Amino acid sequence: MRCNRRKAATAGLITALVALAGCAASEKSTIEAVPAGPLVRGIAYVGQTVSDIEKATTYYQSAAALSVVDAKNLNDAKALQPVANRPVSVDTRLLRGATGQIRLMQFKSPSAAAKASGLVPVQGPGITHVCHQSPDDKGLFAKFVAAGAKPVSRTGELVQLRPDVPVRYGYLRDADGTMAETEQLVLPNLTWTYRMRHVAIVVADIDRTVAFYTALLGREPRERRSNLVNPTLDLTADLDNVKLDVAWYNLNNLELEIWEYLNHPVTGPVTPRPVDALGYNMIVLDVSSADLAAAKLVEAGGVLLAKATPMDGGRMAFGRDPDGNLIGLFEVSDDSLYSAVKLGKLASG
Repeated sequence: MRCNRRKAATAGLITALVALAGCAASEKSTIEAVPAGPLVRGIAYVGQTVSDIEKATTYYQSAAALSVVDAKNLNDAKALQPVANRPVSVDTRLLRGATGQIRLMQFKSPSAAAKASGLVPVQGPGITHVCHQSPDDKGLFAKFVAAGAKPVSRTGELVQLRPDVPVRYGYLRDADGTMAETEQLVLPNLTWTYRMRHVAIVVADIDRTVAFYTALLGREPRERRSNLVNPTLDLTADLDNVKLDVAWYNLNNLELEIWEYLNHPVTGPVTPRPVDALGYNMIVLDVSSADLAAAKLVEAGGVLLAKATPMDGGRMAFGRDPDGNLIGLFEVSDDSLYSAVKLGKLASG
């Protein structure tokens, strides 16, 4: 019996429900490990493989008000070779919002395994969605639809979790089938217009996954909730009788949200998704020391795929969590475009 699931949540109800409704190979690095302060400083970016980088860029610009802050071609991307298991060439765009970044990646000559990969289901396993938020009057959901996204929910509209909870939310899929969550907050005097809230993963055993991330991140979840049941969850996910266990980690600029669907469980062995398969392909953590973070990942029960090597002006190590999700461990200077340090901090509400 998973007794640690039954601990009572301490955060306020609205905060909890809003969070639920809602992530050159030859150059020499000059980055040194920072001995003091947190090892994990935030989420640098969420990687997303796309079929058409131009169309995907326009989609996020119009739907979520993300801006292009960097574009590059990673020819002979040596840092990615141990992840892809072959030499790869990738066109990339770094898109920035107030609190988070998405790195679009279009791979030349996708692998056969990538082409054979289907959509990541709502109930996982894998990195299922990134959450985008706005005040209700900004019409975020409608902007995604206008940009070409197709609603997942049974009603095709936003759903309010409960009458007393001021958030309307919904899932949508883009032209590649990649899912986004939109949350529109019905609250006055919000100090922000658009932001990313979290990146979510769905797992087979949330206790195992939480133990891993607690050890890697050096912090406890800000909240755990068990046996969540609400008919509006069924509408949004287009699944019957949804029951969830959920955990959230606040990582300064974004949250990492972890779900286990108790009555739509992951079955069979979890096979790591190819990095060049369409959809979210990695979560890259901004760390003060890539070497120390890599050691922590192994110690916590993950698998190290590649030791830190030069990438994007810093040093990147790659590993997988116990569920096979690809994790980047990125050591980079604070003034880098790819760092999470200068992104907006995420308030709890």
